[in-house]
Parts: sequence; C-alpha cells; structure tokens
Amino acid sequence: MKYFSSQPHWWPAARQQGLVQGDAAPVDAHEPSVLVIVMAMLGVLVCMVPLLAFAFLGLGEEMFLGHGGMVLGLLALAGGGALLRSGPQAFAGCAGLVLWLLGEALVLINLGVDYLDSRPHLLMACVLLAALKVLGAWLSAARWIQAIMGVAWAVAALVFFMVLQSWLPWLLPLQLDSLLLVALWWLWLRAEPARLARPRQGSAQTRWAVFADAAIVGVLLLIAKGSYGNDWLDVQGQMRWSQGWEEGWSWAFVAARWLSAAEVLLATALLVRTWRGRGLLQARMPALLMLVGALLAVCAWFRLDLGAIALIAAAALLAGRWRIALLCALLGLVMLSQFYYESHWPLAIKGVGVAALGAVLLAGLWALRQRTAAVAVPQAAQPQTRSNKAQLAWMLASAVLVFGAVNWDVRGKEQVIAHGQRILVPLIPVDPRSLMQGDYMALRFDLPPAVREGLENITSPTAYVRAAVDAQGIATVQALVTDHKQAGAGEVILPLKRLKGQWVLVTDAYFFPEGQGTHFESGKYGDFRVLPDGRALLVGLADAEGKVIEPLPGGPIWSWKSGADAASPSERAAEEQTEAAVEPAEGAKEPRP
Repeated sequence: MKYFSSQPHWWPAARQQGLVQGDAAPVDAHEPSVLVIVMAMLGVLVCMVPLLAFAFLGLGEEMFLGHGGMVLGLLALAGGGALLRSGPQAFAGCAGLVLWLLGEALVLINLGVDYLDSRPHLLMACVLLAALKVLGAWLSAARWIQAIMGVAWAVAALVFFMVLQSWLPWLLPLQLDSLLLVALWWLWLRAEPARLARPRQGSAQTRWAVFADAAIVGVLLLIAKGSYGNDWLDVQGQMRWSQGWEEGWSWAFVAARWLSAAEVLLATALLVRTWRGRGLLQARMPALLMLVGALLAVCAWFRLDLGAIALIAAAALLAGRWRIALLCALLGLVMLSQFYYESHWPLAIKGVGVAALGAVLLAGLWALRQRTAAVAVPQAAQPQTRSNKAQLAWMLASAVLVFGAVNWDVRGKEQVIAHGQRILVPLIPVDPRSLMQGDYMALRFDLPPAVREGLENITSPTAYVRAAVDAQGIATVQALVTDHKQAGAGEVILPLKRLKGQWVLVTDAYFFPEGQGTHFESGKYGDFRVLPDGRALLVGLADAEGKVIEPLPGGPIWSWKSGADAASPSERAAEEQTEAAVEPAEGAKEPRP
C-alpha cells in the first residue's frame, strides 16, 4: 500500500542521476488498499470472535488462566507469527494480527502483570509489550502491520520511561520520555542516507523506516491525548505513586517551561541552518523563520508539549516526511487553541496577549520590509512609495469603516437600554463554555406550540411575536404577527431571529464574568428592554422574584493567580458558607478521653 511506503520520493531520481550507489527496496506495489484491509479485518473478526466465545464457554476460564493460558498464549503468538510471515495478503495479515494480539494479552495476563498497582509490574508489562511489537514488525511483511506495531511500541516505550521518571518526580514536568524518543528518531533520520546507499540494508531500511515513522506518530498521538494533563500517573485512578510531589518542586515546572522554549528555538535554528546550506531560503526568509520560532518559543513556555512537536516537525521537514509535518502543524494549532480555552486568565489578559503577539509579528514584518527596501533598486523607489501610500490609505479607510459600524451599533443599543420598556421573559438556562468569549449561559425560550408550527413555515431569518405583559413585567408569547406595530394595550412586539437552526429572542446566550457561573444559576428570567418599534436587548438575568442578578465584586483584572489560588468569587462564597456550617459542628464535639 503506497500510503505506508517509506521509500523517499527523491530516491529513484537520485539513483538515475548516479548521485547514490546501491539499490533501494522495491516500491510496495502489492500492499492492499485500506478498504480491502478493513473488509478483511471484519471477516476475520466475524470468524474468530464466535470461535473464541464458544471456546471460553466450553473449556472454562481455567483453560485461559494459569499454565494452560500461558501455553495457549504462546500457541497464539506462534500461529500469528506464521501468518504474519506468510506474506502481504490482507486476510492472512488480519488473522495473524488478531492472533498476535490475543497471544500478547494471554501472555501478559498469565505472567501476572495485568495488575497495574505497582511500578515493577507496569515496567515488566511495557518491556514485554515493546519486545513483542518489535518481533511482530520483524515477522510481518505488510507495511500497514509494521505501522500498527510501531504505534503500539511508542505507547509502551513512552509509558515505560514515564514510570521510570516517577521515582524522581521532579523529572516528570520535563517530559524527558517524549524528548528521548524524538532524539532517537532524529538519529535514525540522520543515518538514513547512509543506510539507503548500502545494498545489504535496503530491505531492512524500508521495514524499519515504517516502524520508526509510525512510532513517532504514536508519540504525537499521545501528546494529542494530553498524557501529562490527565491521569497517566494514576492508571485507572488506582495508583497514587506521586501524590503531593508537586510541593517543593515548583522549580521543576519553571525549568520545564524553559526547556520547552529551548526545544522550539533549537528546531528553528536547525531548520534555518540546513535550508540555508541547501540554498532553499531567500534573502529575508531566515529572519522571518527566526521571528516565527521566537513567537512559538513564547507559546511553548506556556504550553510545554509544543517543544516536542516542534522538534518532530523540524525532523519531518528535513527528511521529507510531509504527512508527519502536516500532523505536527495541525496538532500545534490544536494545542494553542486548547491553551487559550484552558487558561484561567481574565479575558483582558488573553486579549492583550493575542494583541501583543500580533504586534510583534507586524513589527517584524515591517522591519523585514524596511531592510529589503533599503537594498532595493533605486529606480523602483517611486512606484514603491506610491504603493505604500495606497496601502496606508486603504488601511485607514478600513479602520474608519470598522469603528464607524461598531459605534453605530453601540449607539442603537444604548438607545434601547435608555428608553426601552423592562420586561421579563422566562428562560431555561444551560451552562456550557465559550471557546473565545469566556463564561456564558445559553438561553432557550418557551414558545407556544402554535407559534413553533408557524415558525416552521417562515423562510426569512427574522420574525415577530406578540407577547402579553402582566403586572410583574413577565411577558408571555401569544402569537406570530406580520407587522411589528400590531401591539395592543399591555402587549409588546418581540423580535425573533434564527440562530444555529433555532428561533431565539434577540440572542441565544448571556455572557457573565468568568468564574461566576454558579452565581448566575439562579436566573429564571431574561431581563429585556423593548422599544415600540420592535427593537429589544437582553441586559441581564433576574431571579424567580424578578430581581436583577448583579455580578459579584472582584479584584482588578491583573490580579490573577495560577492553579488552585485562582478560585472564582462564587466558589469562594460557597467555601465560606461551608466553613461557617462546619465550624459550629466541630465546636460541638466533645473531646475524646
């Protein structure tokens, strides 16, 4: 299958030009397609799963445990290895892979390493599993099976090194396990041209290149899983090897940040140096790459995983692994977006940070253009000046249009707030989080069935409904109207608009200060201001008695604390109530004799 081929694309051309000696391994012309592999795997599972179920029910679990289970596991490994060795046929490969995995599971279980409640057992399982994956890749003639073995080997190796580091917990933030695997891949790629030039190592290069590339993809997948942000140290929540180790090791987290930034700078420097030596960079490209690398290093200081991703991406670009490089780019974007979402900074600090990064990029681009213009041909100076003036004029005009439109919209909303009638609309809140806009409460409004049926026949994005307002100001939707001037005594006209496939009143969300979601959970009504012409605006939430829910007071936006210290106002209020309730109970206890 060509998708798993590890022969470099430049190798045939280089061989024709006489730039290399020896011969490369043949292209994987007999590899089956992904569809054939999937269909073959389904056929194997349909055959083997019932057979294994009947064997388990007929022979009992004693046959699968103890000495019988060990013998059965070794037989499964032998049968699976023979099928893997038979050739690249899809059905035989799938059957061999299933038997091989079954044999691995039986051997591990009957060796007693299935109980992951201690580090020695887990280390033994990782070593044995990694060895079996290497053996399976050596036996298999199919590239796709070698790739699967490589990914699984990376998982076992990464967990092995992670468990080793747990004896010295201050090493865990440095993420040396992934860094070690990345270094091994760098060394493998560095020696690749020499191996390809040796006739005796051609087939071995193709086999193990697939395995190595798949292993580094496995490392990337583990980084994407967020192994350091989840419960890897507490496997299935049962092991507490390093509980409380963070206390006293804060310097390790600072060192990990500097190490991650240094990894990004190292990857950038290697790219610039290599590409410059190959003559692939133009005049200002090195400076631009270094600027981008510096900005990524700043991001890596906050998001530690970016260091390893940058090193893998640099190696992939230099070695022509374009799919791996693309995967690194996508994963890096995901990491940056997750960092923005997961950070507990106030929105003002997030906005200033994004603006600062943009300003640095703009300043760097301006400096590079000025440097290029200084060495430009004198005859081209006049047209360039006119072009710059035209660009500046367009930028100023765009800024005026943007700020003018924003201020016009703000002016209209201020009129609604100042002169609109206050009404309360019953709502059903839910509490998700917004990726870019902080905490908010999604709003749903209760509309009569007749109104909902009528809205289904409306194709325009807006509609109007008539609502009756009682003495408390609570509005109840009555019917659809075609003219927003049809309001009678004690009635108002409310605008509806279609958002995300649903009809909502003005908006589908109310935003409140970050960390105050619990405080606004008591909201039962949306507090609206409505003008006679049908314009309406949501200005807040009200409780069951119609009282406006005011945001809790908070400190300055810059008084941010990390970790557990960054408790929200509502969380602090709940803690104070809990402490007040617990203290009398503790005081009432009689001392023990």
